[in-house]
Amino acid sequence: MENIHKCTSALRPLITEAEPNGIPLAESAINELVATTPAPERRDALESVRSAVKAHCDSDTGSQFDFANTVNDYIEKLIRDLV
Repeated sequence: MENIHKCTSALRPLITEAEPNGIPLAESAINELVATTPAPERRDALESVRSAVKAHCDSDTGSQFDFANTVNDYIEKLIRDLV
């Protein structure tokens, strides 16, 4: 759970700022989550982060919405790759 909190804490300000150069930082935070989470728990951890990002998608507009969607797309790709 600590890994999820660390990841979402890193993503929140990045989504708020919605700077395009923040995308690699967001991906890095997500990759760190995956690297530090035991394999059997990765899908659930990514789903938890995806839910937090989706909450931003539902409440944000403009560049914040686009940034959150880009992050969400990356998370979905990682979830698909877990198969």
